[in-house]
Order: sequence, then C-alpha cells, then structure tokens
Amino acid sequence: MAATGKAFANLPLSTINPSKIGAQGTSVFDTLHRPLQWLTPPSDEGMQQRENDASLWTLLDQLPSQGNPWTNPTIWWKIENRLNQFTSLNRAASATDTKMDVVEAGVVKPGYIGFLPQTNEMLAVTAVDPTYAEGWTNGAGAACNVTVSRTKLPGPSLAAAIGAEFRTGVPLMGEFGEPKEGITSVPGDPMYNFIQLFGVYIKMSRMQKESLMAGDYGTHMKLIADNEALLKQQLQTTLLLGRRGSFEDADEGMVYLTNGIIPQLKDNVLTATKVGNSLTFQALSEFIDGTFESANTGSTKKVLCGSRLYMNILATATQEMKLVSEPIYNAKVGVTEFKVKTGGGRVVTVMEMRFAFQGSLTDWGVVLDETNVAMAEYKGFGWKWMMDLEAPLQGITTQTDALVGSVSLTIRDPDTMGVIKGGTQPILADRNGLGIVTQY
Repeated sequence: MAATGKAFANLPLSTINPSKIGAQGTSVFDTLHRPLQWLTPPSDEGMQQRENDASLWTLLDQLPSQGNPWTNPTIWWKIENRLNQFTSLNRAASATDTKMDVVEAGVVKPGYIGFLPQTNEMLAVTAVDPTYAEGWTNGAGAACNVTVSRTKLPGPSLAAAIGAEFRTGVPLMGEFGEPKEGITSVPGDPMYNFIQLFGVYIKMSRMQKESLMAGDYGTHMKLIADNEALLKQQLQTTLLLGRRGSFEDADEGMVYLTNGIIPQLKDNVLTATKVGNSLTFQALSEFIDGTFESANTGSTKKVLCGSRLYMNILATATQEMKLVSEPIYNAKVGVTEFKVKTGGGRVVTVMEMRFAFQGSLTDWGVVLDETNVAMAEYKGFGWKWMMDLEAPLQGITTQTDALVGSVSLTIRDPDTMGVIKGGTQPILADRNGLGIVTQY
C-alpha cells in the first residue's frame, strides 16, 4: 500500500523511530511525527473582525419607526417650506440691463419693489416669466425671467454680479392705484420612495447537516449565522447608496429599489477636499448647525463617520476645546462615540461606523436626525428564514433554506440631515479591512 503523504526519509511511515535512526538525526527526522501544540483547543477560533459587525444596520434597526408595515410598494409624503423673500441673480446684470435672471422667480411679481442690497439699488418689477416662454435676453444675450424699470425709483443704477441677492419689498401703490396680486407659498412637491425586497438562500446536504463537527464550522447553524451577517453588511451599503427606482423584468416581475441616505441628501452636502487640512471644526460646526433650522428637526443629531473622519473630528474638536465627553464604547450599537458642542451650542454625538464606511468612504459621514428617518418592511415580508424549500425528491438528500426580507429607508425632511464628503489625502494612517496599516 502506498504511503499517504507523510514520509520518514525513504522509510515507511511509522509512529515510532526505526531502530537504526534516533531522534538526534535531525537531517532526516520528519517533524510531522511531532504532535502539534495548540495555544487553545483547535476548535477555538479568534476572529480578527466579527462577521456581524453591522453597526449602521444595528442603529437603524433600533429607530422608533423601525418595522412599520407597508401595504403598498410606494409611499408618498410632503414637506413644505416658507417662501423666502429673497433670491439671487442667476446671471450678472450691467448697469443698463432691464432684463434680469433670478434663481427663484416665484418670489417676484409685477408691481413689486425689488432691492439689490450689494449695490444699494431699488428697482420696479414690471413683468415676470418663470418659464422663459417670452424669450427675454439681457444685453449679453443671456436668457432672463424678470423685466424691471431702473429709472422709475430713486437711487443709483449699478452693475450687479452673478449671485447678488435680489430681495422683494412691498408692492407699489399710488394715490389712485390698485393693490397688486399677493405672493403665497406653494405646497411642497410630493416626495416618494419604494420598498425593496431581497433574499438569499443556502443549501446543504442532509448528511452534512447531521455530521458531528469540531466546533461550529460546517454546521447548518453556522451557515445561517454567516449569511445573516453578510446580508446585514450588504444592507448597510444599500441603505447608504441605494437609488430609488422601479422596472419590470421578464423573470423577476416588477422590481422596486429603495432610496438610500446619501441620494436623498444630495442637496445638503459638505465637501472637503482634504479631511485633515481643510475640514476645520468651524466649517463642520456651521454645517451641522444648519441642519437644525427646519421646524421638523430633532433636538440632537448623530454624526456617523468613517474611521478617518471620526479621528479628524476628534482631533479638531479637542484642539478647539469643543469636546463634551471623551470617547466611550456604545455596547448597544457596537461602536465608539464621543460628544461635541457646535458653535451654535448644540451637542451632537459622533459615532465611528468603521465597517459601514470602508474603502473610499473612510473620510465620509452622515449627519443623522433620528426623528426624520423611517425604516419600514412590507407587511408579511419581514426579515425571516423560510426552511425546507427543496423539491420533494431532492429534499430527501439536501435542504435549501432562504432568508428573505424587505426594507425602505425614508427621510422625511432632507434639510434636517446632511452628507460629509471627505478628500483622498488623509493626515492619518489608513487601516484597511485586514488591519494592515498604510502610512501616507
């Protein structure tokens, strides 16, 4: 019978030393005969990174609104804002232009007084064309949506730069004049989101399922736990970056995709080209304070960060003496966190979501207002395992189980939250997913 792969020089495999060769013959002694010494029992495995490290999912799963059931794949809601009394110039205006282009023509109507505070000019609005249907152009040939008189009212007529504020005052009315049409706010545009279905399956032979294993490796329960952990981490990515949509597929039928956090906050983004150099605590503080302006805001916020952004905020807050509490471990969510005070006097919690913001997102973050975030699942389609899905005959030897669920993350008022986009040149060492340090 041939040897099984273990060899003692050219001699047959043996559990004892052959009579002519003793243990001192180290040049030919096969170390495979020496039993392994284990630091711990072989079935004990030390995990460098826990497979269920899904802190973002854990936090969102604890929201007060989590689990609200939907009975329709689409949900609608509306948020209205006050109508500002000022807008700005979309294009520069010369001192003689009687046609101007403003960003929001809805705050302007014929017969009203307009003000350009930067040049101290007062003018009279004569006509408004929000759709540009009239084809008005200024002296430079650029399209415009407002016509004005710059000679009727007292004061200078000066050139105004792009971005200059255009503010409205009371409407003009003479001794025998008439009131002018009023301006009112417009109800907020309806917003909507979809709920997204998902599912994975596992398959194992029934012989394997009943096999006696050393530890939990290769067991049915370990396969279930691994897939649950992986799916939660994948859900974190979807809940951050997913983009709302729907389409019909020949095999899948109607497919719905939910909106993630970042696409819903595209109009409220703080961009820093280099986290360590240009993202000062003052800039971050002003950005966070701005998320408290809405009447729908919660009393506090959480800043969810990648590892680089977390360390940057900790360092700059310490330097500016804005640190309210030292970093502590939050066992409920599974992250390290600390509290800072903004320039506006608000106390916010900064949380390190290291594995939700991996890779190129380590210097990104999200300002989260828990009172404005709703998590939901479809009625009867919550997170659950469905067992023994094999066809009758195949089910004799194999077992297939599926983990299915549904999710929607809806931000009620986007103005109460924001996205922080860091740069690509950190001032801190970068730990990649395997714990290896790369120094910049």
